Amino acid sequence: MRGLLLFVSLVAVLAVQAFAHPHVFADVKVKVLYDATGFVGVENRWSYDEIYSAAMLSSVDNNGDGKISADEQPPLQTAILGPIEKNNYYNYVQAGSDFLKARKIRNFKASMVKGKLVLDFVVDFSMPATADWTMLVVVVADPTNYIQMTSDMENADVDAPKSLEVEYFADALDGLSLFKAFRSEIEGLYLRFKKK
Repeated sequence: MRGLLLFVSLVAVLAVQAFAHPHVFADVKVKVLYDATGFVGVENRWSYDEIYSAAMLSSVDNNGDGKISADEQPPLQTAILGPIEKNNYYNYVQAGSDFLKARKIRNFKASMVKGKLVLDFVVDFSMPATADWTMLVVVVADPTNYIQMTSDMENADVDAPKSLEVEYFADALDGLSLFKAFRSEIEGLYLRFKKK
């Protein structure tokens, strides 16, 4: 009975999230990063809508120059990425039936580009390469739909050393990504890698 109640509760929460409407819009570009050890991270570039951008800029632009200076970077990182740390910074990496836990954020940089707030940062992960293929699915999305994140996985990139063999493709087939069960527009990036 307890399991049934937990299942019903989970379905109710997901149903509410599926019908939530976005308040913020962001275009997302990703690059998947490897080093000699294997998969090590996802480089993110989030470009926000003009309204959200103006609001966030006004909240940190102490000198009123319309730019984001070095001392205004940390408050933006805390305000935007701090609340979503427990959600892997909306970077979901699935390996088999498990999701990898984000290790940390690095190389955070916020800037204003043509009136839009642009965040660049890397989310570090760890999945060692072996002699056999390892399959990953990368999704960058807000499952609550508060932020409508449009990820262009068709133009995603991969940076890997020559010692690894890496193949990847965007989720062009309906229903492959686990997240499509909740929101059909979410795209995943499928990767497989191994040592050469």
